[in-house]
Amino acid sequence: MPSNKNELAARIAVTKPTDAVRGLFFRVVFDLVEKQGGAGALRQLRTGTLARDISDLRTYPASDYLTLLYSAADILEEKMGHQDAVFNACGRACVRRFSSGPGQVVFGILGKGDPQRLFAQTRVAFSTVVTYGQRDHRPAGPKACIIAYRGDMQPPAYHVGIFEGALEALGFNGTVTANTLGIDSVDYEITWE
Repeated sequence: MPSNKNELAARIAVTKPTDAVRGLFFRVVFDLVEKQGGAGALRQLRTGTLARDISDLRTYPASDYLTLLYSAADILEEKMGHQDAVFNACGRACVRRFSSGPGQVVFGILGKGDPQRLFAQTRVAFSTVVTYGQRDHRPAGPKACIIAYRGDMQPPAYHVGIFEGALEALGFNGTVTANTLGIDSVDYEITWE
């Protein structure tokens, strides 16, 4: 079943012209689509505004990133399943990019092996890669926290993938639950062992 285009339209409708995402995240999704679907899948994806050259450090419209995620879901659904499974895989792929190679140093400094410490830096980390939204962390016990996202129109399954990937990168098992309050407001409950 193709991705939910009504949901995509609703998410795009809440974006502002100044809402942007670093090119690195576009490139991570391009790499995932090529790895999972082959060169033909990547060619199918790279059309319209997604055909242009993307630089890691430049920013591009958040609406284009949404289009990318939903298009990737259409292309990869046969191999990976429902759109949320693809969104989750995209989020995990982004974390893998930051938690390996040169990004491992930054990831290690922010987290120092402690999920609470890492998740407390969510506001700072995201402010360097997107131009929209607010993210607030609050502990919910020694091995739990809630991260409240407001003004962030990306699909919840994408952020669940980011948080699950972060826990795995730190060597922890855990669960992430998205409590959706609105199209751009979600509370993520994160627990770990």
